[in-house]
Amino acid sequence: ILDPCRALWSLVKPMATAAAALRLGASKRLRPINPSVSLWQATLRGRRTAVSEALGPGVPGGFQKLSDIAKVPLLMQESPVRVREIWLERFRDSPIAVAGTLTDSEYATLRANADACPMFIAPVPREGGFMNLVWQAQQSQFLFKTLEAYQQGSPMLDLGVSLYTELQGSHQLVLLHAEMKSGVLTKAEVACLVRYLREAYSDDALFTWVKRFNHSSRDFDWEEFLREVRPLERWNAMRDGQGAGNIF
Repeated sequence: ILDPCRALWSLVKPMATAAAALRLGASKRLRPINPSVSLWQATLRGRRTAVSEALGPGVPGGFQKLSDIAKVPLLMQESPVRVREIWLERFRDSPIAVAGTLTDSEYATLRANADACPMFIAPVPREGGFMNLVWQAQQSQFLFKTLEAYQQGSPMLDLGVSLYTELQGSHQLVLLHAEMKSGVLTKAEVACLVRYLREAYSDDALFTWVKRFNHSSRDFDWEEFLREVRPLERWNAMRDGQGAGNIF
């Protein structure tokens, strides 16, 4: 029986060869390496495969309805402000999940940009360099996996992010739920990753790189990306600004 998670990530199998170039080096210092053009092009093959087809409800990272984790009829009775408070409080002390909310307009921008550019890389600072993750977006889900974990043949995801639109029409509010699927990330790192995800699709300067990665892979230069985006500085700013493990 074909494992659905492995089936999804087999679409980006050529990325495994980049793990050694992007992962934390043994020399304890980052050595930015520009993966080959052919690698980026191969990475993008098959990116339109529907997550809903590849991942079932019981699979880590698979689709969930808001009713699976919240009492929707009760939330419908509350104001948008109160819904936000309830949602953030619900996951504030969770050891594996962080929560956030988006306005109707924020979601529209994120969804449109993610539909157009569904993949990107997220460098997570670690001692001496970065641990790199890649995400794939489809509809209202984002699936994260480390390049190194894929190289080792792990069938599991490392992070799943879901956006729930059940209250969008009535409250002009979209609820965000991010859940760790492995032990590779801390809760604080998950919060920063989701902030980075949101910025990638809302910040014009960063989205330029996302578009280049998806549509002009020959022009995507890893070293230039690190110099201009400064992920370590961006990460530290996000970490210093976060509170109680939630994303506003």
